[in-house]
Amino acid sequence: MTEPVRPPADEPQPLRRSRILVVDDTEDIRYFLATLLQDRYEVIAAASGEACLQAAVADKRPEIILLDVVMPGMDGYEVMRQLARDARTADIPVIFLTALSSVEEEQRGLDLGATDYITKPISPPILLARVRLHLERSANAKRLKSLSEQLSRYLAPQVYQSLFDGSRRAEIQTQRKRLTVFFSDIKNFTMSTAQWQPDEVTFLLNSYFEEMSQIAAEYGATLDKFIGDAIVIFFGDPHTLGPRQDALQCVKMAVAMQKRMGELRQRWKDMGIPRAFEIRIGINSGLCDVGNFGSNLRMDYTIIGREVNLAARLEQAADPGGILVSRETYELVKDDIRLEPRNPVDAKGFAEPITVFAVHATGGAAAAPGAAVADAAASAPFEAAAARLAAAQAASADVTLPDHVEGLDLVVGLTRAMGMKTLYLSMLQRFLDRGDTPARIREALAGGDFKTAELLSHSLRGVSAQIGALRLPADAEALEQALHDEKPLQSIEALLAQMEVSLGELVAALRSGLPPADAQGPQ
Repeated sequence: MTEPVRPPADEPQPLRRSRILVVDDTEDIRYFLATLLQDRYEVIAAASGEACLQAAVADKRPEIILLDVVMPGMDGYEVMRQLARDARTADIPVIFLTALSSVEEEQRGLDLGATDYITKPISPPILLARVRLHLERSANAKRLKSLSEQLSRYLAPQVYQSLFDGSRRAEIQTQRKRLTVFFSDIKNFTMSTAQWQPDEVTFLLNSYFEEMSQIAAEYGATLDKFIGDAIVIFFGDPHTLGPRQDALQCVKMAVAMQKRMGELRQRWKDMGIPRAFEIRIGINSGLCDVGNFGSNLRMDYTIIGREVNLAARLEQAADPGGILVSRETYELVKDDIRLEPRNPVDAKGFAEPITVFAVHATGGAAAAPGAAVADAAASAPFEAAAARLAAAQAASADVTLPDHVEGLDLVVGLTRAMGMKTLYLSMLQRFLDRGDTPARIREALAGGDFKTAELLSHSLRGVSAQIGALRLPADAEALEQALHDEKPLQSIEALLAQMEVSLGELVAALRSGLPPADAQGPQ
């Protein structure tokens, strides 16, 4: 149980006061601390460790906790452990209050993550000074975190991470590296939207950029910049899986983007946007200058060079809905991607016609995606990431995947399974058991248990997104939100029926599309 402690009625309450949670099993100590603090802060009191944990995650979250160590039931050390394990409370500063004054006890508290340690009997000046100090530090840390999160949106995730982990510095410095460069634009976008209102253009572009950025992140790309409706992306810095794998990731990403664009066109059509926008993509591999360009006042992490210009020319020469790659990229990916030779391209700035190849209309990606180690490569040395990738591919070499499953993006799903086909097929087989989820949700609703129904829908959403389902995650999310808000049962049933259809179609497609168990290779 928690007790709100209010200042006397005749004293005006400040507009904004920090909230302090006082935890002590002794009522007199709680009264003392509340009286000492309530003129300056909003004080909440709790008489036990269990009540502390409840108050720490309540709507009125404390900004600092004064925690007694010796309490019946759950002691302060166990409370500290649980606070530290919970993402919702791990960043709340905790000051231990205790009569245990040995160095060992103090060290134990600090080792558990406490911010400070004050011994009883409590000295009011020391307590007030420590509380003020740690509140200021916490507020500064929150400001820095918020600022860093905002600034991170202006940088590629890999660049942001490398700056914060110290592997890269914000100074004018470039290097020559072998990269694969990607350019895309929306064919005739400017002309087609010339008569539109600015907010309509903004909505369309931002929804497009959001979808493409998510795919780029899936494949471990470094997103360089947006230029109007164009996107510039590259692979190979600040992290690389090697020239061949970087090029393969880039082409697979481009295939995924073209596929997603088809879905976007249908979504925009349903919203009343009749124009069938299509994107053109150009890809080239070669040596580029990459790093920080500019001045000490303003710099850009970007790429320059002949190979960058060639990728841009290939994008301009590509057919709407098509992907053109240079010979250099072709040589790197030809064993894994279906490509077709095209007539040489006369490119501005290049004396000789450029030999080009088009990615086959079906995408034609070979079975081993290798994309899944992109996130690992961001936080581990390349050698370790490459070793994990090789081990996963070797273990899955004899496994057979279906060519196509309706309602499922096999490339994305396999990527999320760390590129291990054995694991991915196992996940798909296990997903067949999810077919009874709608019935279980209806059973929970019949008993008035919205929470269980919401958890079932949430679980289905997470698993279906993990395996690369296309429509089902959105349907499950809509139902989950309606259950969370306890919408009328009629509305919930309509969303449940919609989710049931998409789930049933996916399960049926899996049953007919998955190879028999004896064709799946070693388990």
